[in-house]
Amino acid sequence: MFRKIPLAYNMQVSRKYPVSLVHFVTNRCNARCSFCFIDFDNPETFKNELTVKEIAKITKNLGPYLMNVNLTGGEPFARKDILDIARCYFENTNVESITMPSNGSLTNRMVRFAKSIKKEFPKKKILISISIDDLPKNHAKIRKIPRLFEDAMKSYHALKNISKNVMVNIAITCSHENYKNVPKLYNELKNSYGVKSISANIVRDEGVYKIPKNKKKDILKAYTYLTEKILEDFKKNDLQNYNIKTLQGRIINKKNFMLYEIMKKQYLKPHFVSTCHAGSLFGIISADGTVHPCEILDKPLGNLKDFNYDFISLWHSKKTVKTKNWIKKTNCHCTYDCAWSLNILGNIQYQPKLIGSMFGKCW
Repeated sequence: MFRKIPLAYNMQVSRKYPVSLVHFVTNRCNARCSFCFIDFDNPETFKNELTVKEIAKITKNLGPYLMNVNLTGGEPFARKDILDIARCYFENTNVESITMPSNGSLTNRMVRFAKSIKKEFPKKKILISISIDDLPKNHAKIRKIPRLFEDAMKSYHALKNISKNVMVNIAITCSHENYKNVPKLYNELKNSYGVKSISANIVRDEGVYKIPKNKKKDILKAYTYLTEKILEDFKKNDLQNYNIKTLQGRIINKKNFMLYEIMKKQYLKPHFVSTCHAGSLFGIISADGTVHPCEILDKPLGNLKDFNYDFISLWHSKKTVKTKNWIKKTNCHCTYDCAWSLNILGNIQYQPKLIGSMFGKCW
C-alpha cells in the first residue's frame, strides 16, 4: 500500500512519487523526420517492445499521484493496441489525462481511439498533439511522407468536435528545416485552415540529431515569433488552447506561456535556473521498459523487467536516489520542455504566478 501524503507535500517537499511520465510505447514510425533523435538504422532500436500485459503490470504500481502520462514514440498510433495501453493507465492508475503527440497520418485509427475513450472513460481527458512543421510540400519533405500535411489536417478536423474532453492541437516545431517559413505557416494554419489551438516547440540536440550550429539563432528567432503570436492571438481569443473557464485550463495555459519564456532565455546559452525534478516528479519509460530520469541524461535507472514490473521499487532504488541527488547537486539543466513543465509546477519560485492565474489573467 502507498503511504497517503497530500499531493502538495509530494509536489513541493517529499517528491517521492512521479506526477507525470513520458512512456515511449514504440520506436516504430512511418515518418523519418530530419530532426528525429531515434536511430532507425540500428536494429536494436525496435527490439523488446513492452507488451500490453507487461504494461498492465507496470501501471498497477505507479504511485498514488500520477496525474498525466504522455504516450509517445515513434508514432504511438503505429501500435494497433494503443487503445489497450490507454485503458491500462485509465483503469489502473489515478491518471486524469493522457497526452499523445502524433504525425497525424493514421486518421481512422486516431478517430476510433478518441471515440472509444470518450465512450469508455467520459470523464478522462485526451490531448492529441498533431505535428505540422511547414506548408504541404516542405512538410512532406521534412517528414518523408507524401501528402502528410493534408492527412494531418484531416485528422485535426475529424478529432476536434468529438468531445470537450478530447482536445486536439497543432504543434509546430521550429527547426533548421522550417525556420524561414514559420510565420507563413502559422498564419495559414490559423486563417486558411481553421486551426484554433496551436503550440510551439523548439528543436534540441538529442540522440542522433545535432542542431546545425549556424542555424540556432535563426531557429530561436522563428520560435520567438511563433510564441509571441500564440500569446497575442490567445489574448484576442483567436486561439482557444486550454479552456480558460476551468481552473486546470488556466493553470496549464499560464504554465505554457511561462515555459515559452524560459525556453527563449535558455536556448542559446543553457544555464541553471531552478532545481530539476527528473527522477522524482518526472521520468521516462522507454519502449523496452528501461526507465530514465529524462530524455537528455544518459543515465538509465534500470529496466522494469528486472524489477518484476514494479515501477516504484525501481523509482526508490539506490541507483535512482543517487541519480536524483546528482541532478540536484550538479544543478543539471537543459531545454527539455517536458521536464521543464514539471519543474515549473514543482518549484516554489513559480507558484505565485501560477496561483495568480487562478484568479486573474492566465498569460
